[in-house]
Amino acid sequence: MREGWIRLECADCGEQWTANPAALPAPGNRFRCDHCGSERPIAAFAKTQRGLDILESFHRQPA
Repeated sequence: MREGWIRLECADCGEQWTANPAALPAPGNRFRCDHCGSERPIAAFAKTQRGLDILESFHRQPA
């Protein structure tokens, strides 16, 4: 089982937190901030490009 954590940040309220990418929706899907209710594509919450890369790797279909 793969594990990891990525940093997320809401552009609307500025709240920052970490999350297990396996528990997040696939890139391109929408996500709602638990702190302010803002809804955007999950990629907009990834604080770093590396975090987005990790999220994508968790949702990539095996070949």
